[in-house]
Amino acid sequence: MFGFHKLNTNAEDISFNIKPYVFLTAGSFEISIQGLITGFVKLDLDIKSYDNKHLELVSELYLKYGETFTEYLNGQFIIFIKEDNRISIFNNRYQALGLYYYYDDDYFLYSRSFKTLINLLPKGKEVNKSVVKTFLSNGWNPTDKTLIKNVYKILPTYRIIADTKVEIKNHWKNEFDFERKPFDNLENHMDKYETLYQSGIEEFTYQKKTEELGTLLSGGHDTSFTLIEGSKVHKKPLHSFTATFPGWAFDEEDYAKNIAKKFNSTHHSVPFLPEDLDYMVSLIIANEEPVVGSSLPIHLCAKEASKHVDTMLAGDGGDTLWGEYFPVAEFHKYIKHMPLSARKLVHSIGSGLRKTFDWERFWELEHVSELFAHENYYDGFLRKLCTYRHFTDDFQSKLLTPEFQNKSSFARSSLELEFNKDNFSEMLIEGKLFNGFYTYQSFHTFQSMNHFGMDLYLPTINHDFMKFITQLPIEWVNGGTSFHRLTNSLSVNRRFHKKVLSRYLKKEEIYNRSFDVPWYNILKPRVDLLEKLKARLKQRGWFVDSVIDNMFKEFMSQEIKDYELLELKNHGYRIFTLLSLEIWCMEYLDDKNTTDFDEQVSLEDYLA
Repeated sequence: MFGFHKLNTNAEDISFNIKPYVFLTAGSFEISIQGLITGFVKLDLDIKSYDNKHLELVSELYLKYGETFTEYLNGQFIIFIKEDNRISIFNNRYQALGLYYYYDDDYFLYSRSFKTLINLLPKGKEVNKSVVKTFLSNGWNPTDKTLIKNVYKILPTYRIIADTKVEIKNHWKNEFDFERKPFDNLENHMDKYETLYQSGIEEFTYQKKTEELGTLLSGGHDTSFTLIEGSKVHKKPLHSFTATFPGWAFDEEDYAKNIAKKFNSTHHSVPFLPEDLDYMVSLIIANEEPVVGSSLPIHLCAKEASKHVDTMLAGDGGDTLWGEYFPVAEFHKYIKHMPLSARKLVHSIGSGLRKTFDWERFWELEHVSELFAHENYYDGFLRKLCTYRHFTDDFQSKLLTPEFQNKSSFARSSLELEFNKDNFSEMLIEGKLFNGFYTYQSFHTFQSMNHFGMDLYLPTINHDFMKFITQLPIEWVNGGTSFHRLTNSLSVNRRFHKKVLSRYLKKEEIYNRSFDVPWYNILKPRVDLLEKLKARLKQRGWFVDSVIDNMFKEFMSQEIKDYELLELKNHGYRIFTLLSLEIWCMEYLDDKNTTDFDEQVSLEDYLA
C-alpha cells in the first residue's frame, strides 16, 4: 500500500496506480489502523472492552491526549490520522518496520513496501554511501536512513506530521528508566516476573485470535522460558522450531529437543546446510534490506513454521535487556579514569596477549581495548563496538574505493543515544535496544515471519516486562566478582532470570549461549559461489580489487576450531555481509526483479 501527500499547494497532482491505505471516518477526522493494539500503558483500562471498537478507542485517546496518545497504547501497530490537509503517522514503541517514507519541499510519500516507494521516487534512486559504510561496520543499519538517499524508515515511538511541511518527533525519552530498587520477597517477585511475561502473550494471542502457536527454540534460557510460559497460556501444545547445524559444535538440537519434550511441544528441527545459502534471495526480498547474523536460519525456520502455525513467539531481546555487554561495562569502570597513554598501553597488552595465546577472549579484549585507545571514545561507540565480526573503520579504509572515503562519513541515526562516563552501563542496554535490536534482530525476525503469513510476538519486548528488568537491583542482573564479569563468565549473568528458570529446569538444563552461525563451514564448500561473488563485488566498483582478492584468499586458508563460536578469527561474517549487500543491490538498485524467490535460487547462476 502507498500514500501520497502534497506539502506545497503548487505541487503537481500525481496519480499512482497503487492500492492506497483505507481510512475510516471517526468524528472530524479519518483513521487507518494497521496491525494490533493489544493493551494499555499507564491507563487502568481493559483492552477487551474495546473489542471490535479500536477506531473509537484511538479517536477517544487522540482527542484527550493529542499527538502523544500512542504513549498509552501497547501493541504492534501503525496508525494514520487524516485531519483537513494534514496526515499524521504514529508508530508503536517496539518496531522499526512499519513504514518507509520520502519527502522533499513538494511531496511526502510513504509505503509499507520499500520497493513500491523507491520505484515511485520523483527524483529516482541514488545509493546512500554513508549507510553502506555503516552497514559494513555492523552487518545491519542502525539508523532511520536507508540505502537509498532521502528514503527513511520510521523508528519506534516516532510520529510524523505532514501538513505544509514535515515534522518528525518521538517519545523515546519517556520509555526507559533504570531506577533499580530492592524488593522484599523473592518468591513474590519471581511470581510477578512470570505473570507479566504471560500477560503479554495472552493479550497478543487474544487480539490475534491465535489458533496454532509456535516458538523459536534453541534450548537456551530465553527461548526455553518462552516455551514454558507460552505453554501455560495457550490451550493447545505449542510447536517449536530449531535451526540445527548437523555434526557441528554449533548444533543446539539436543538441548532444544529436551526442552520441547519436557513441556509437551511438537518439535520441528530445521537443518541449515551449505546448500541452504540458495534461500538468500528469498531472505533479502522478504526483508527489503540486506541482513546478516542469524537471519537466514531464522528465515528457514519461518518457512517451515508457516506450514503449522499462525503466530510465532521468540526469546529475542533477552540478551539486550540483561546487558549482554556487561564485560565491556566492567572494563569501562577501570579504563574511564586512565589517561590516553595508559589506555593505549592496555590496548598494546591486549594485542600482545591475542598474538601470543590466540584465545577468543583475548581477541575480544584486543577489540574492546582498541575502542578506548582514542581521545573521544564515546562518539559513535555502539557502532564501533559492533564491528568486531564485520568491517572495522581501519579495514574499510582499505576495502572501499576513494569515492567512498572522500565523499561520505558513517551514517548517524536521527536519534542516536549518546554514551558518556556516567550513563555507560545503562546505555549499553538502552542504546543497543534502540539503535541495534529494533533495527536488526527483531527487524529481520519480524519481516521473515510476516513474509510467510505469520505474526510474531516477543514476550521480552513488552513495556511493563522491560521496566521490571531495568528496575531490578544490579546484583540480581549480572552478579559475580569483577573478574567474572571481565572474563564474560556465563555463570554470573542473568541471576534473577536463572532463578526463575530453576523452578522448572535443572541447573544443567539452563543452557547459556548466543545463537551463532558457523559461516566458515557454510561458505567454504561453495567455492564457485565465492568466485562469482568476488567477480560481482569487483564489478560493483565500490571495493578495491586487491583487498577483495586477498580477503577471499585468506578465508579459504583460515582454520577455526569447532568450539570457537564467535568467528573473530576469520572472514566468514564479512563475506556473508558482502553477499547479502550484493544481492540487495542486484534486486533494488539493478532491478533484477527475481520472481520465484521463495524457492531455492542457485546463487552461482544468480550471481553469474
